[in-house]
Amino acid sequence: TGLDVQTPVFCGLHDSNASLLPHLLSDRPPFSVVSTGTWVVSMAVGGNKIELDPARDTLVNVNALGDPVPSARFMGGREFSLLTEGQLEDWTEEDIGTVFTRTALLLPATQQGSGPFPHHAAAWLNADGINNGQRFAAISFYLAQMTATCLDLIGADGPAIVEGPFARNRLFVSMLAAATARAVIASEAATGTSIGAALLASDQRTVQGKGERIEPPAGPAWANYARSWRAAVEAGG
Repeated sequence: TGLDVQTPVFCGLHDSNASLLPHLLSDRPPFSVVSTGTWVVSMAVGGNKIELDPARDTLVNVNALGDPVPSARFMGGREFSLLTEGQLEDWTEEDIGTVFTRTALLLPATQQGSGPFPHHAAAWLNADGINNGQRFAAISFYLAQMTATCLDLIGADGPAIVEGPFARNRLFVSMLAAATARAVIASEAATGTSIGAALLASDQRTVQGKGERIEPPAGPAWANYARSWRAAVEAGG
């Protein structure tokens, strides 16, 4: 290879698994990590024992320490890109109120063949005439509901730590907190993947700076919307 024989070589790991590693070393279970990118991968640590359903894209991964991790995934980043078509995150509190009042819903799934609803065809409800800000909010809420479904399918408990670009989407993290009725921590790290990979070659075992903790929003509107989404999905079968 041309490398010096004294060159240290470390085993690598998958990007989502790398995002999980810093939390395995620093956080106390139960918690979950939601790694967001083209795929949204949810991983439960110390959660509730539950039978996984492979037909809904759940599986057991093996983490960097060799332990099993119940996991679920869907193509959330891909869906976000297709649905927003490059639209900027531009919304107002009034837009959120309108989405809640109208119960404007996006139902799964825009990317069929994977995720928790692989055979469902996407549909908009109560969304005629919504503006760009309202559409962005409804899309963000849809992605949060899909993530909450994944967390439920893997028996997640405790706070959900969101890594990657969705951690910067205030609507996503707030609806995820509402839909799970648990706190969400929006990671401050630009990329948890890089941190996890660096830890493989480091003697350091803790990472400073976790991110902002978002509690479930006060008032009934957010939780009511989450329930309406679940009911609409169940009714659509």
